[in-house]
Amino acid sequence: MRYTPQHKEETRERILRAAARQFRERGFAETGVASVMKEAELTHGGFYAHFQSKDDLIAEVIHSGFDQVSDRFESRFDHLSGIDWLRVWVERYLSDSHRDKTGEGCPFPALAPEIARSGPVARTAFTEIFLKRLKKICSHIDAPADEAETRVFAAIAQMVGALMLSRALDEPLSTRVREAASEASIRTLIGGQTSVDDQNERGAS
Repeated sequence: MRYTPQHKEETRERILRAAARQFRERGFAETGVASVMKEAELTHGGFYAHFQSKDDLIAEVIHSGFDQVSDRFESRFDHLSGIDWLRVWVERYLSDSHRDKTGEGCPFPALAPEIARSGPVARTAFTEIFLKRLKKICSHIDAPADEAETRVFAAIAQMVGALMLSRALDEPLSTRVREAASEASIRTLIGGQTSVDDQNERGAS
C-alpha cells in the first residue's frame, strides 16, 4: 500500500511525540524503539522507514521537539518584550505546573544529563538548539551581545538546576528553591536595567 507524503509526515510526528515524552520521563537509555512505536500505535519494523537509528531519532527529537515545546510555551506571552517578557518567562518556567509536567515541559532539565552521556550526534543537536534559544532570550536584554549572553547562561543554569532540584524535594522546600531561583534569575537577566514599574514610580515621585 502506498501512503501519501502527508500520511508519512503525520506518522513521523506521532513517533517524535511519543519519543519526546518517553525520553523526558525515562531517559535515552531506558527508552527503546519498541516502546516508542507501541505508544505511537505503530509496528516496530515501521520505525526504519522514518529514522536510520535510535541516535537519528534522538537528534530529531532534540531539533523538533525542543523547538515545539519552547515555541508553545513562549507563544503565551509573545505580546510582551524586554523586561516584561523576561519576568514572565522566568516565573512561568519555575511555576508549579511546569515542575509537575516532567513529560511535557522543557527538555533541558530532563535530558541534559542524558545528552552529556550520549554521542556527538545528540550533543551537536543539543548545542544547536541551545544556541537558538539563547538568541531568542538575548533579544529581550538591553545590553551588548557578550554581556547579554553571559546573563542568559547564568540564568538558565539557575533555572534548570532549580527545576531539577525542586522535582526531587518535598514541600515546602520544593517551592522555596524555585522562588529563590526565580528572584535570582530575574536579577541576573535584568542586570542594571530598570523595570517598567520602577520607571513609572520614579516618574510619579
